[in-house]
Amino acid sequence: MSDDRLSSPRPTLQRRAQLGGAYFLLVLLLAWLAWFTNHPAGALASPPIPALVWPASGGKWLGLALLYALLALAAERFLRAFPLPRGWRYRAASLGALGLAALDWGMTATAFSYPVPAAGLLAGSCGALLGGLVASGLREGVWENNSPPSQEIQAAVCEAHRANGADELHDPPGKRLFDLCLAAAGLLFLAPIWGLSTFLIWIEDPGPILFVKNSTGRGGTNFHQFKFRTMVRGAEENTGPVLSGEGDTRVLAIGRLLRKTALDELPQLVNILRGEMSFVGPRPQRTVLVHSYLQRMPEYCQRHRVRPGLAGLAQVAGDYYLTPRQKLRFDRLYLQHASLGFDLKLLLLACLVTFGYRWKKGWNGRLPRRLLRLGSPAR
Repeated sequence: MSDDRLSSPRPTLQRRAQLGGAYFLLVLLLAWLAWFTNHPAGALASPPIPALVWPASGGKWLGLALLYALLALAAERFLRAFPLPRGWRYRAASLGALGLAALDWGMTATAFSYPVPAAGLLAGSCGALLGGLVASGLREGVWENNSPPSQEIQAAVCEAHRANGADELHDPPGKRLFDLCLAAAGLLFLAPIWGLSTFLIWIEDPGPILFVKNSTGRGGTNFHQFKFRTMVRGAEENTGPVLSGEGDTRVLAIGRLLRKTALDELPQLVNILRGEMSFVGPRPQRTVLVHSYLQRMPEYCQRHRVRPGLAGLAQVAGDYYLTPRQKLRFDRLYLQHASLGFDLKLLLLACLVTFGYRWKKGWNGRLPRRLLRLGSPAR
């Protein structure tokens, strides 16, 4: 059955501009109505739907944020008709709505001598930025899933784990409960950092906020490992999945800070809650890379007998540029000594590296040996 929409010509540039302009003016009218019903100048107007526009004090700020978000969305739709660079179209839509929010707030305070709470400006500004973020998310997605492994590669990795007897190990007592409680607390208390990181990534390079890394998890299964996007959009379209070295020009300016402070790993709290990862364990490796490692080292599957972790012994005791065989050696040591107490020690050492040693000038990437005493095996 044919679809008439497929055979109809695409809207002309003029038509798209007209549609976008209509959306923009409609939302601008709604914003004006909200302003008119809420400000002293409109007190005599007796608007027909004041309860709908401003239902309550808290709802007032929420409604204001929603209006400016819609305004930014409409502005982005209007700007599609013009030959603006992709990123600047989203930025201009948000900045335009943000400017109107500031103008509204400033005119109310000056022209009417009416003390307007700063929460009004904050709500309008957040709504304007959220509108631009939603616009880019609707067109380009919230996350970037580069170079996913084929079904054949995923099946081959799982089969290699079965063939080499990489049976899953039970978690130490209390480990899963510790992971759940700490991940839930992290999501709650670090929410402001999530918001700030999202904003800074989007301002520098509008587009997907998250990066999906297809990694090998417990038992050799592939899972989506979430991270904040620290590289330019589409960084791996031409190179495929490759390790990033120092001085990589694809890394964003905010991405360098997120990487150095390990804040790019925050979205993996969701992976922990879903049971795909733990706070401590062998660091996840991309499935396509694991597939190639297994062809040379079938024993590499031993590291996947437990859940992968945010922090691992290889990263604490070694450095970023360890070879796969060196990483496997450290991961086997971890499996021998795994316990909740050892996990807590590795987690503290990982924090010490991230927020202490890594910032010292001339640090060689290795912790003092006295901090890495393993003790007797737990298994």
